[in-house]
Amino acid sequence: MNKLVLSKTGDIANFIEWLERFKGDISKDSLIIEIDTDMQKLISKTFSDDKGLVRYSEISFKDAGFEITKKADDLKNRILLGIFLILPKFIYVVKSFETAEQFTMTIEYDMMQVAGANQWCATAVTFKSKSLKMKIPGSSVNALEMTPLSDDVFNTKVWNAPDPIKITVSPETLKNMVSFSDIFAKTNKMTNYMEFYTKSEDGVKNMYVRDPDQDSYDYNLGPIEDQTIQNDIIIPIYRERFLLTVNKAFDETTIIISSTNANRVLIELKGGNTKTIIAKVNR
Repeated sequence: MNKLVLSKTGDIANFIEWLERFKGDISKDSLIIEIDTDMQKLISKTFSDDKGLVRYSEISFKDAGFEITKKADDLKNRILLGIFLILPKFIYVVKSFETAEQFTMTIEYDMMQVAGANQWCATAVTFKSKSLKMKIPGSSVNALEMTPLSDDVFNTKVWNAPDPIKITVSPETLKNMVSFSDIFAKTNKMTNYMEFYTKSEDGVKNMYVRDPDQDSYDYNLGPIEDQTIQNDIIIPIYRERFLLTVNKAFDETTIIISSTNANRVLIELKGGNTKTIIAKVNR
């Protein structure tokens, strides 16, 4: 059996926070983590059942608090670690080792066929410290029941906004958006919308967000970056999906919408390590 061993080198709080970004409606407690030993990072791309919400995120081994201490010389491709229906439980296991001075995470893996292609896939994951050992068996880390999203599809088809209108907003602005939209929010999240749109005032094109049904708020986010763009956009999205997207936004956040085909909102957290796409609601 092939094995990859990652050993703790520091605080793993970033790794736990990274995993928690995928909890909730976006993943249904399932997640594929792509372990890239060449680039030394963990990558995940997941989507809701209706593909109306897609999230990409990555974290380096160093930032996650790990380093490679055992690796097969012929390991060239990523290992797919499929967390199948147990994401909260997986996070609980990781948290059980957070205070350990040292521990290892060992990924056993083998070649399997996933979505018509041969892939290295995890068959078990074992956490071990001096005082505790916990093993997650293959039935819970099996990527065969899941559908991986390739880098090419994500970068060329999903994360795509031709002729983009772009604005970068502060954490305070995000907090205001959430607070204003909370006041008159509907209890039924499937009829609760927020609408992004642009308009020019005194020769400056600004981006706004508003309640399209009740007119309860209309908030100016500020001027867009490229003032040469002539087209205006209007795009409604589910408010709950926006809240899920910015829940872990602790820094500046960039909002991107195509000026020629406004069918999705692209949201990028600072640093480019987390990208989320929210599809337009066809009302």
